[in-house]
Amino acid sequence: MQVSLQPSGSVNAASSGGAASTAASAATTAAATAQATTASTGGTAAVSKAAATPAAAAHTGTAASTSGAATAAATTAAAKTAAVTPAVSPSPSPSPSPSPSPSPSPSPSPSPSPSPSPSPSPSPAAVAAATTSSAASPGIGGPRYTEPSAAELGRWRKAAKVLDPELMEPVPEAFAPGVKNPCWAAPDGSYRCLPYFYVTGMFHAGALSMETKIKLHPDVLTDACTGCQFWGEEGKKMSFYLDHMKHAAQLIKAEPQTKVLMDSSPSTFAFYWAAAGKAHKGYAAAMTPCYKECLDRHYKEKITVASCMDAVCYNASTVGDKQRAKEAGIDWESEAHNPLLVRAVYGTRPPKMILLARDPIRRLYSAFMGYPHYYGKYGRNSTGFTEYVREQVGAFQNCTRKYGSRLCALMFEGLSAEQEKVYFHADQVFRGMYGLFLEIWFRFIPPQHWLVIKSEDFFAQPKPTMAKVVQFLGLTPLNDTMLDQLAAAGKVNSYAADKGPIEPEARRLLADLYRPYNSLLAMITGEPRFEEWNKQP
Repeated sequence: MQVSLQPSGSVNAASSGGAASTAASAATTAAATAQATTASTGGTAAVSKAAATPAAAAHTGTAASTSGAATAAATTAAAKTAAVTPAVSPSPSPSPSPSPSPSPSPSPSPSPSPSPSPSPSPSPAAVAAATTSSAASPGIGGPRYTEPSAAELGRWRKAAKVLDPELMEPVPEAFAPGVKNPCWAAPDGSYRCLPYFYVTGMFHAGALSMETKIKLHPDVLTDACTGCQFWGEEGKKMSFYLDHMKHAAQLIKAEPQTKVLMDSSPSTFAFYWAAAGKAHKGYAAAMTPCYKECLDRHYKEKITVASCMDAVCYNASTVGDKQRAKEAGIDWESEAHNPLLVRAVYGTRPPKMILLARDPIRRLYSAFMGYPHYYGKYGRNSTGFTEYVREQVGAFQNCTRKYGSRLCALMFEGLSAEQEKVYFHADQVFRGMYGLFLEIWFRFIPPQHWLVIKSEDFFAQPKPTMAKVVQFLGLTPLNDTMLDQLAAAGKVNSYAADKGPIEPEARRLLADLYRPYNSLLAMITGEPRFEEWNKQP
């Protein structure tokens, strides 16, 4: 898409969505790039005995907090002020996300109209809109979801080929029959396999410990890309992904009835702005040349890059992304997201998904104390954490006053230079909004394919939790001795245990922020105990 650097009042800046794959050149900061490493989370992609190759052993996972894009307006309704309630009514018509309109004046910074409400609470309409199908899966309460029809799957697969052509190119229409894991014989004669299941997250919630435990099961295989953060990092190609799982593919081919491949990348689940670039290449295609032109104008005309981008680039890139979605035949707000791509790749055989969800306040405290770039800036103590929370939550609240909470949660630094300059784009804060992301995932991969584990249960009772995981995955049952081995493996790292209690101000700010998302999570999973996180001391 060609971008003219003339301020235009006709561009709708604030619809939820583009994806600053601008990371390639546009507004991605050095700080964002630095966070691609797992810092001290221990994000090494462990290679099982079944796939012990030098390449696999050398692989180290990344935290996927960089270069990507956000899935804007992921659900069908905008986030508004009312708190989530457990009552679920039949699905209303989706309400649009707030779409502030920039001022028509050619000022260097767009002036979007305020969102109807700055509250970070998902609206009842957003929650109710999830109830679009006829029956809940066994054991799942709240909204109801069903498997997509063949026509719907076909539409998503066609859309994925437009959104990310390379992603779909190596993947067949159907997988090999009689093989438990999704695999196929490629045209070049090689045997290819996708993961059978994902440990989708979260960082600082036990995901890496879960990986270490479950890979001890004799049915489970890992390989060099078991933890390479494929879905959370835009720059990685499907060909790369498949190439780095070819050793496991051969083992599956030898034992097709039992062997399965795991992907344990904890960045898979939360597709906030920096982790959703695969679905938003239209945004990047417009942003990259626009940024370059702004940079050129900076040197020639002595204007700031930020003011130039605010005047044109953010808006024009969103328009480009919307156009790409239109060409794909999908609704940009409700469908142009990573979960659609995942389901399109798998077609009629969706993967099994595991999520470990921890009290988001405790998870954030652990992340702050575990990553040097946070505690190095603010101080590795509870006072430093309070300063960090005050800054990050304040930046989110400022954003919501202009664009609405859902838009800010899903595409934060893609909105304007003001959000881009926020330290690490508040991404750790967004990772704790589990209900927001899971509701979108459920639309494409329904609840029966998910096991959502409360991390506190996993930490306190690893053996029964692992027994549940084995059963959910349909693996060969284990005896007590083997279950004990799984439970004992995978040390859970603690980064905040000796750092003192969270200060009241930080706890209050975060409790207010996360309350509606905790309630939404409780409702859509049918697990009221997630509401316990709202009972902060």
